[in-house]
Amino acid sequence: MGRYQTKTTPATQQPVQQQGSPFLNQQQPQYSPEDWPKTFTKPVIGIDRDGVINEWKNVIKRREDVQFIAGSLEAIRKLRLIGHKVVLFTDQPNIHKGLLTQQDVQGIFQYMMQQFGQAGIFSIDGFYYNTSDIPQDLYAKPNIGMLNRAKNEAGVDFSKGYYVGDTIEDIKMAIKAKATPVLVRTGKGADTERKYLKSFDTKYKDVQVFDNLLDFANSL
Repeated sequence: MGRYQTKTTPATQQPVQQQGSPFLNQQQPQYSPEDWPKTFTKPVIGIDRDGVINEWKNVIKRREDVQFIAGSLEAIRKLRLIGHKVVLFTDQPNIHKGLLTQQDVQGIFQYMMQQFGQAGIFSIDGFYYNTSDIPQDLYAKPNIGMLNRAKNEAGVDFSKGYYVGDTIEDIKMAIKAKATPVLVRTGKGADTERKYLKSFDTKYKDVQVFDNLLDFANSL
């Protein structure tokens, strides 16, 4: 069975600069938690991690492996400021293959939350990951075990929300959950669009396509 983890309001308000941080030696705006919304009432937005928030790599094990896609943190901050619930998801079958541990994945998540805090993102609604490389696993994409878990634990309804990803598995998962499927052209997204969405297959006709996560956020 695939495993998952949730984290609520995880972003630190005063993150420490880390070696290898994409923000190191860059002038950053000063953000205050006092300006952060107290409630989030707009539809949930599920976001795939690799290829949407950070550049896709086969194995992301160290902090140095995390390279944020331009505009992705700004996009998440914008989505939160206008009132959307945000939940992050990632398939990590390399855990089952022995290339990663759950501690590695959790450590990367904590590091990302430090960077979120520095970018003025002071909370999200959850983080879930799958460890299995077995397609039949309930938690493996495109199955919707992770989304159902988020629904039960975080109280989010994806049938009224969006799911943003860069692979056909992301799109299939969104459709199964009755979420609005959104494809971004970052990561594997451009190849996914060319291979599946530009065909004559009408089952993907309702997929919304954007260049990146920020373009999607700006459309709402």
